[in-house]
Amino acid sequence: MSGTLAMAQSIQPETIVPPGGQATAQNVSAELASQVIIDGLDFVPPMPYGSVCPQWYDLAMQYFSPAEWNTIDFLLNRESRCDSQALNPKDTNGKPSYSLFQINAFWCSPNKHYDKGFLQEQGVLTTCDELFEPETQFRAARAIYVEGLVRHGRGWRSWGNYPETR
Repeated sequence: MSGTLAMAQSIQPETIVPPGGQATAQNVSAELASQVIIDGLDFVPPMPYGSVCPQWYDLAMQYFSPAEWNTIDFLLNRESRCDSQALNPKDTNGKPSYSLFQINAFWCSPNKHYDKGFLQEQGVLTTCDELFEPETQFRAARAIYVEGLVRHGRGWRSWGNYPETR
């Protein structure tokens, strides 16, 4: 045997049995394992293989959990082909949609629901043109995602019936 398989088979995991608990095999000490459980993950997992928009992974992880990456990757590709300068000048409601997530001007314009505009009231931006800045685009997407969770129980609702639209 050679290579990775031989190395993997040569590792002897240590067994941890907490008092009254279930035995688990791990390659870390009990102290380190308990600290990870207490603190949670303190690192961003590597980007999944096969991502369509890998250039946006690190920025996405600043605003969303790693579990959301496949959805984000799908949406960035579907909405803008991963282009932060993408603009749809007249979306289905007649207003423009901006950048990576194709956030519609409804969210950054005064309307009957938000006097200043939703994203302005959330402190994300002051004008819709700021959506061409990738960090602002992700902050805006996060605010809209949270609004979807709070109001409808589905964070991605504003981008259609995801994942049913795949």
